[in-house]
Amino acid sequence: MTIIRNQLFWLVLFVIGIASVAFTIHQITFKENGKIGGVNFVSPSHRSKFTDFQALQRINAKWVAFNPYAFSRANQSQVKYDYERSWWGEKLSGIEKMVVQAKKENLKVMLKPHVWVMGQGWCGDFDLKTEADWLIWEKDYQAYILAYSKMAERQHVELICIGTEYKIAATKRSQFWEQLIKEVRRVYTGKLTYAANWDNFQNIKFWNDLDYIGIDAYFPLTQDKNATTKALNLEWKKLSSTLQQFSLAHKKQLVFTEYGYKSTHFTVGKQWEIEDIKRDENVNLPAQNKAFTALYESIWNQPWFAGGFIWKWYPEDEKAGGINNSDYTPQHKPVEKIIKEYY
Repeated sequence: MTIIRNQLFWLVLFVIGIASVAFTIHQITFKENGKIGGVNFVSPSHRSKFTDFQALQRINAKWVAFNPYAFSRANQSQVKYDYERSWWGEKLSGIEKMVVQAKKENLKVMLKPHVWVMGQGWCGDFDLKTEADWLIWEKDYQAYILAYSKMAERQHVELICIGTEYKIAATKRSQFWEQLIKEVRRVYTGKLTYAANWDNFQNIKFWNDLDYIGIDAYFPLTQDKNATTKALNLEWKKLSSTLQQFSLAHKKQLVFTEYGYKSTHFTVGKQWEIEDIKRDENVNLPAQNKAFTALYESIWNQPWFAGGFIWKWYPEDEKAGGINNSDYTPQHKPVEKIIKEYY
């Protein structure tokens, strides 16, 4: 009996040891030089509207994401980018100048291309009817991404997001995205991610080919108009378990390629339903504070979480945000102090 007990004792120690090693490996795998604390920078329409990035020091941001928009039409294959009518801050030349300036101010950079679908808006609903149409779209889209990838390599950009919220195209055409990733890696040596919509990240099949799992994190937590931080923490606890398991399954950290909350009522609910309210309507600064606090308290320090990029930050800082503004930007609002603490 004593021998059996001794064997059981050493067996238990062995199992605990294996678990400890596995946990340590997990921690080492996810070890980063600090979290990614960034903002999505709104592209200026003209160079004259571009100011430097010194205002980001107020929130300790170390990363900035640039969003070069391209345009398609509903049910049509063409992807137009870097053309005459594009805003200065979305053209290749404008983006490159902003990247150079960001680097001078010791900021790390993510390029995050977006496609706006004329006559439809959100590219998540974008779909095509024939294989021939999809092949044309794929050729155009690849040219778009590779053009910015080559610039990113020239300017030592740290991270590229190869697409944003293509809910149908990213699941329907997985092989294209796998090939696109290979093509990007031929011209670019930095890290790669993709920005999946909050309700679609589990359907993406090419995460293993990327460096981070990217999510535009507009998760609806509650429709309570003035939810408490405690109540929001409980909602995040349920959600974070799902996110952690997904991260572990793919052995990759999650990054919130977009996250943020308007300073208005119902900001932690179905955010797409309050997207079009006026910027001075239903202002609720405490709701924004509680929303950011709950996110940070719940997941910011988790090893599976790499950090994220706030949506959004305007270039003319002195004119942006303020206590009478209900938009997403944290600029000149009380929430800046909360972000600064975690960044």
